[in-house]
Amino acid sequence: MFARLSLFAMVTALGAILGANVLAQTSCEATYTVVSGDNCVAIASKFNVTYDALVAANPAVDAQCDNLFVGQKLCIPPPCTKQYTVQSGDVCISIANQFNITAAQLEAANPDIDPLCDNLQPGEILCIPAASS
Repeated sequence: MFARLSLFAMVTALGAILGANVLAQTSCEATYTVVSGDNCVAIASKFNVTYDALVAANPAVDAQCDNLFVGQKLCIPPPCTKQYTVQSGDVCISIANQFNITAAQLEAANPDIDPLCDNLQPGEILCIPAASS
């Protein structure tokens, strides 16, 4: 029993250390400490960010978001101020220009967009972050 407890404690501590290092390297709008009963859907909703953006901002969190632990620090990416439905022929720069943001800001808020921005699908909903001043 004690061997399992020690292993659990080491894994938990390692996760906290890795999480702290990731937070230090990432530009976060805010940080959030996981409490009992939390899940990524609820946390994303609370901060008005997409599930994908929350997971992408926290590399220690797996894609299913089933490895959260109480006390874990999460990076909260910038919130969505608007949503946009992709139209046929849209490209990142044209969407970004409509909302006075950069293509990089659009891509950061929507981590499913690939680096060439050639995977947009008509009907897809994008998060539009606040325009920088």
